[in-house]
Amino acid sequence: MKYLLSIFIILNIFSESVWADDESPNFELGLGGGLLNSEALFNLDVVLNIPLTDVYSTQVLLNSNYLMTGHSEDSFAQSELASNWFARNEYGRLGVGIGISELKPKDDNKETDRSVVGRAMADAFWDAVTLTGNYTSYDSTLNNLSSTRVGMSYYLNDDQRISVYRERYNDESAWRLETYYQPEKYRQLASLGIIVRSGEDNDYLGVVARYYFDTAVSLKERERRYH
Repeated sequence: MKYLLSIFIILNIFSESVWADDESPNFELGLGGGLLNSEALFNLDVVLNIPLTDVYSTQVLLNSNYLMTGHSEDSFAQSELASNWFARNEYGRLGVGIGISELKPKDDNKETDRSVVGRAMADAFWDAVTLTGNYTSYDSTLNNLSSTRVGMSYYLNDDQRISVYRERYNDESAWRLETYYQPEKYRQLASLGIIVRSGEDNDYLGVVARYYFDTAVSLKERERRYH
């Protein structure tokens, strides 16, 4: 993970000197934490978004999640390294991706489970509204990773949104409500999100902070351009 993080930082520094601002790759670092029922769940996201043309772009994603129960027998980490590809215009975006998911128990006596993951993504843009539908072929996931997601985001302004999704994972359905805010004070290079998820057996409440290694871009434009 440290090796991959170093590569992404080098690529970001290199991109700033090679590409123009409106065509340069966008590097993101996200840190989050919360409670899955009464247990601690932490996550680290590293994302490199690379525009190829005005229509096509690609993305490298490293997503790591850690469930800390206080007992090694049921604590574990789940990580995914994926490559996603998008086609986009002013009305929406379509994407496909492939990656490798790893589920590693803290108990060394248990085996690590690895699998290939496929992903399909679709978004429709209409003024302040974004409609979203995603599918990922997870066999087993943590609470904040879903196999399917359908929902809507509404931008209160260019730097604040609220979203509601219907998700399904591990044969369980849940509602997810989240809100993100990106202040202009710090050149629009950081955002803070709050996530509430209500499931049949698992509830989640958490926060996530993201930092963007690029120029000042509104949250609305950033998410429609890169995510």
